[in-house]
Amino acid sequence: MMIKRLGFALGLAAVFLAVAAGLRFAANEAMISADLAQRAVQVMIGLGLAAWANLMPKQISEPRRSIEAETRSQAALRVAGWSMTLAGLAYAGFWAFAPLPVADTVSMVPVAAAMVLTLGYAVWCFTACRPITPASN
Repeated sequence: MMIKRLGFALGLAAVFLAVAAGLRFAANEAMISADLAQRAVQVMIGLGLAAWANLMPKQISEPRRSIEAETRSQAALRVAGWSMTLAGLAYAGFWAFAPLPVADTVSMVPVAAAMVLTLGYAVWCFTACRPITPASN
């Protein structure tokens, strides 16, 4: 299972690098503008983030110690998946449609917000959601 994931990840990285190199070559040969090449690579990165985040909650790992820990872990993965998927789509949208100076800075806002939300929810889920144990007398 781990070898399949690693092989897929390496193959996907090779595709990303090949597309980026092809776009750079096309820009250098004046087939497309440098702005279009930059936008295309950044849109590809945003869509890649959205696709990866969409798969996050669907990955099954070894069972945890308890059902409660498994439930919390799955809830955190669902929130992370939703927030990062939306952030990736927003990132791609900014790079596709916003002016370059705006896209360069504003595109990072949804990704940073999704990371803060994900980390905050995970910390809350694993600390504040702990069951209250009765005090021993």
